[in-house]
Amino acid sequence: MADPVKCPVCDAICNEPPLYEYTVEEAAAHFCPSARDAGRNQRLLDCIRRLWNDGNCNVFQCPRCTFGFGHPFVGGDEVFYGILHEQKGYPQWKWDFDIALQEVVNGGGKILDIGAGDGAFLRSLDKSWDRFAVEGSEETRAPLEKAGIKVFRDLASAATADRESFEVVTMFQSLEHIAEFRPVLRQAHELLKPGGRIFITVPDGEAMIRQEKLVNAPDMPPNHICKWTPKSLGLALEQAGFKPGSSVPEPSSMQSLRGNMHLKVLANAAQPGSLTAYVYRIKSRPLRIPFMALLGVISCLPLLPHLGGLRRGGAFAISATA
Repeated sequence: MADPVKCPVCDAICNEPPLYEYTVEEAAAHFCPSARDAGRNQRLLDCIRRLWNDGNCNVFQCPRCTFGFGHPFVGGDEVFYGILHEQKGYPQWKWDFDIALQEVVNGGGKILDIGAGDGAFLRSLDKSWDRFAVEGSEETRAPLEKAGIKVFRDLASAATADRESFEVVTMFQSLEHIAEFRPVLRQAHELLKPGGRIFITVPDGEAMIRQEKLVNAPDMPPNHICKWTPKSLGLALEQAGFKPGSSVPEPSSMQSLRGNMHLKVLANAAQPGSLTAYVYRIKSRPLRIPFMALLGVISCLPLLPHLGGLRRGGAFAISATA
């Protein structure tokens, strides 16, 4: 008999069947179809197969705290993200940056951004803020340091060196990638002065379930291993010693609609033999984009009755006091 599956947040037993089950092949094709780049697809296959111990990954949702999670509960490692980020860049501004400025970033002091990417948010702050970041990649640390941002290689070293010295800690859509979320939240609490604030944004687990139903685009592990809801994240923050406030949903927007249309196209491209898969093979990006845009419009015509749902934001923000 298989061992019972326990919720990583509240330890409740998840007796219901999994919401989804993914094979290694499905996961690798989601991130990069073989038709697009066979070599990159094979590297993803090898990496995910190692992370999942040659098995599949099931996604469960806790009946008590509503936390969604992959089982095995293992996030992507440095090798996985090295492959994944070969085709990705960082957005220059996001809705949650504006919410952070309104909610917690005022008055100046020391601020730490965990998973700062290229530092777009920190670089936007004025000189009243002493800016710090946590970034594990040498490739991303160098430009941050060049911008005058002090960078820690990992959160544990920051917690040791700068305990109880920060007014604000931010995490913009990074906690969903981390299976070891408990020490991360605990160390963030240790970094904050009494009364300091943490500001976190994550994809909404319920929205990710809705996304898969509407556009057939999974919120695929091991990239997003955690599927947070306001209830489950609030509980995890309390367990780490925080006093969480109310959550703020991402507003509806045309950007969300465009993002869901793009996900629909990518989901079609992962299907071997589909027209989108053939177009996705085109190496020239200027040539590929107009064809993909046309296919996107065509493939999304059946989704017209769901435009309201497709415009809804797919994330939420929450702040908490240490």
